[in-house]
This record gives sequence, C-alpha cells and structure tokens, in this order.
Amino acid sequence: MPFPVSIRALPKTSLLGVDVYVHDNGSSQVLFMELPAERTEVVVPTHTHDVEWGIVVEGEVEITVNGKAERHGPGATHHIPANAPHSIRFTPGTSSVHHIVGRRVNLP
Repeated sequence: MPFPVSIRALPKTSLLGVDVYVHDNGSSQVLFMELPAERTEVVVPTHTHDVEWGIVVEGEVEITVNGKAERHGPGATHHIPANAPHSIRFTPGTSSVHHIVGRRVNLP
C-alpha cells in the first residue's frame, strides 16, 4: 500500500536507498519511508538523535536499540529514547512512518 498523493507531494529525499517524504515543521520531522519491493534491503547504520516514535505500515523493520534487536511488522510501533544508539534494517516492500524531535534528514 503506497502512501497517498498527499504524502507523495511532500519534499522527497533518499536515505541510503529508502525513499523518504518529509514533513518538517522546523523543530521536528515526520518521515514517511518506503523501500519498494524491487530494491534490496537497506540498513541505516547505528546513529543517535533526539526522541523517535514510529509505526510500520507494511513490510518489516528490524530496529536495534542499545544492542537489542526487535522485529516490527505492520501495526507495530517503536519508541527510541533521546540519544540511544540505534540502527534500522528495512526489508524490501516496507513502508513506515517516523516522528523525530529535531531534524534527521536534510532536504535537497
């Protein structure tokens, strides 16, 4: 289920091959992330930032926080505390939404 036209109208960037539609209000971002089924898996390496909350729309992500890995399928949510080291593995065919306090991606 791809995101609707209203989401696809947001500014778009890429994060290591994941398509990212960005809503940025200056103090936080909502990232609508899609990895099409025809692409290969993407791992966002370990990093830190302010608080993150997210939900998987379809597909699966594996989120490793402070060395503990958890798989999240459709409907699963996650909360990553501020400055917690974490990485995310996106499987092909995944779409998810991530709200991050502060800025995570830069727009072209």
